[in-house]
Amino acid sequence: MSQNAHTLHLFFEDPIKLKFGQLVYQYLVTGNTEQAQRWADKLGGADLAALWDEEWFNQEVSATPSHLLLRFDTGTSGDLPLRALETLFSHGLKAAVLQVFYDQVGETERMHFDDGQWVSRQAFFDKHPERRSIVEPADPDHPSGSADEGPEDEYDCSKDPGKPVSVAKLRKQEAERKQKGQEAAEAFIEMAKAMGKSGVSPVKGLIAVLLLRAGLKGLLQAFVFTVVTVLLFKGFWLWLGLGLVLAIVLPLYYIVSTHKDLKGDDDDEDSDPDEGGGDEGSEDKDSDHNQGSAATTGSSH
Repeated sequence: MSQNAHTLHLFFEDPIKLKFGQLVYQYLVTGNTEQAQRWADKLGGADLAALWDEEWFNQEVSATPSHLLLRFDTGTSGDLPLRALETLFSHGLKAAVLQVFYDQVGETERMHFDDGQWVSRQAFFDKHPERRSIVEPADPDHPSGSADEGPEDEYDCSKDPGKPVSVAKLRKQEAERKQKGQEAAEAFIEMAKAMGKSGVSPVKGLIAVLLLRAGLKGLLQAFVFTVVTVLLFKGFWLWLGLGLVLAIVLPLYYIVSTHKDLKGDDDDEDSDPDEGGGDEGSEDKDSDHNQGSAATTGSSH
């Protein structure tokens, strides 16, 4: 079964907070919520439900004098541990690096957090250069400057924001994105059910929607072109006429292109067997005719 593997490097503001965080997660891993709550209270009254997700599995916790390392797996639709990060940042966490390996597609993604914000990789290491050797340890088999893939390539999978975003806002955005995805999936299911009741194939219905979308794309581009050219260049009727032509040509072009992409080479594949089958059919008919002629001659004798 495919799953997402998470690795969290957690850097606290002081060794005491680090120790409290370590004890909280070590007791959570063993299922001792009573002791975990005791140390969560010492951490500042952190909510255990926010620090821990029941859908996490294969959990591992380890600590060094510099940071806490938390590993766990989730399903492919599992959420990022943004709620836990948001809670920890309000209880002594100063920085964090999240790495997620998406087993289903075989890709790795890294995110960097500092003072409660999602920041770029460059900004993170500009502020915390001493932490680079911790979260991006050098590989002795691929020393710096070698022709083979080195540490820079191995860890250059960072997902960076255009500008720093608070973890709270990021969590809200992720929740909205997930909700829109669920709503879109539910809408498609309802559309498929409605088409099934009316006798229309859901596949044909989806193709019709995609073709309509392609046509609207061409129409929008023609409209934008007409408005821009009319406003910026002389020759009102010329550009208006050209815009009307594009309003017909572009939608047709996108519809035909989309239709070809959807159909692929089905037409060619369907035509080949018919051609070969025609020759075999002719041979069979000739053979049957010859056998029939022979039988008629024999009966006449």
